Amino acid sequence: MTTPTRRHGFRAASAIILLLGGVGVAIAAWVGGSHGWAIAAIVAYAVLAGGAYVWAGRSNDVAALMRGGGDERQRGLDRDATAITAIVMSIAAVLGALISIGRTGNPGVYGEFCVIGGITYAVSLFVLQRRRH
Repeated sequence: MTTPTRRHGFRAASAIILLLGGVGVAIAAWVGGSHGWAIAAIVAYAVLAGGAYVWAGRSNDVAALMRGGGDERQRGLDRDATAITAIVMSIAAVLGALISIGRTGNPGVYGEFCVIGGITYAVSLFVLQRRRH
């Protein structure tokens, strides 16, 4: 008889985060007067949370990360995916700012995201460099 591999982490981690996000979206929609969208949002997020809970019970790389666990290789995959996401979102913010400037003469919210991203990157470099020396 083989013993099952122990899975580290908290299985409900991703589900709880999805539910909290769904509650936030539902409250914002409700306050904004979109009661139907609020109800739809909470139902959709509850279904997604249920799916995340089931998926986190599996034994693959993504499930390990969804539990907030994972080994060094899996955490490396997560870090690399996060870096790629940041690059793509940064490009989208810069392009959005350029398009907005072309249309209105103002970078709008895209410019704010560019500033937030730039400041976050600079502060992160400073803090990480100090922590690693």
